[in-house]
Amino acid sequence: MENVLLYLLIVIAIGSGWWLGRRERVKSTDAAGARYYQGLNYLLNEEPDRAVSSFIRDLEVNADTLETHLALGGLLRKRGELEKALVIHENILRRAQLDRETSQRVQLELARDYLLAGLLDRAEELAVKLADASPAVRRESLKIALEVYETEKEWRQAIEVAERLAIGDETEPYERAISHYYCEIAEENLAIGQYEAAHEAVTEAIGHASNNARASLILGRIDFDQGRYDDAIRVLQRIRQQEPVYVAESLPVLLAAYTRSQAPDQELRDYLMTCLKVTPSISIVLAIAANIREELGDDAMARFVAAHLKENPTLRGLTQLIDLHIDNTAGAARENLTILRSFTEALVADKPAYRCHGCGFEYKKMRWHCPSCKDWASIKPIFGLEGE
Repeated sequence: MENVLLYLLIVIAIGSGWWLGRRERVKSTDAAGARYYQGLNYLLNEEPDRAVSSFIRDLEVNADTLETHLALGGLLRKRGELEKALVIHENILRRAQLDRETSQRVQLELARDYLLAGLLDRAEELAVKLADASPAVRRESLKIALEVYETEKEWRQAIEVAERLAIGDETEPYERAISHYYCEIAEENLAIGQYEAAHEAVTEAIGHASNNARASLILGRIDFDQGRYDDAIRVLQRIRQQEPVYVAESLPVLLAAYTRSQAPDQELRDYLMTCLKVTPSISIVLAIAANIREELGDDAMARFVAAHLKENPTLRGLTQLIDLHIDNTAGAARENLTILRSFTEALVADKPAYRCHGCGFEYKKMRWHCPSCKDWASIKPIFGLEGE
């Protein structure tokens, strides 16, 4: 369908160029007509590159043809033919006499081309240049600059731009993004042991989005690394109220904090049971099962896991249940269970564990920023037979 649209647009454009050439240069009618039929011949012979080149060469850029040029450039960019889109938009700026507002529109389109082509320096340069443009162009240019800074992980600059965009109906998504920019800064500092700087950044993150579960995860890690285990437990338990789907992400640090603190095991089990009522996650089930095993033994653990699997069957849970029975069997039965375990492991080995709720893209590991739709905190664990 897009190919048909592209060819149709080129035919119309070349036809427009021939007609304009005939109107304004009567003496060159035969030459303009020849160019038109030549461009049409390129299309009929499936040579769109030469047809586009003919269009750029022969269709004058003026007020009558500008929208045709822009439409073709936008269509080519949508199709992923970025080099052609760049040629068209650069051709407009080079050949046309444009007023200031129209020139800014074309520069904005060119900045989009540069961004998608990975020419981030050029995209940033144009976006910054358009900071004083008309309100509509300026806002779009800021969005381009923001995507450049996200790609380059320039989080401080991203914060400055997002704060300018966080107005009106779009305040909430940009506030959420700013919160995650501060989380990125906090994680960078945490990685090099700069705990004070990490704590300052995560505090800013909470200030922009108090329900950001990622901020609680980072703050819990900071408290844990500095030996404040009770504080880590309290912070991580906030996630149940904030975004319970992320409780599973907190478990490694939470369980370690309980191991090192003086808090009773029953307290941990009670908390996890309340989480399980909100989010039927197999990770939570297995954490509870391990707690039960320490106190009541393998049989009690197996009964608990089996009861959950009847209500919420998952392959990960089945694998755990098989492991429990393998430990208590021998001979042919043990061999059969081992084969069954290998089979269930193979079924989930290459399956994604997370999915973006914005665009549907799937991942094996947790990400906070979707590389596909560029949204923040839209990636959640997958629930069901092959997931949580």
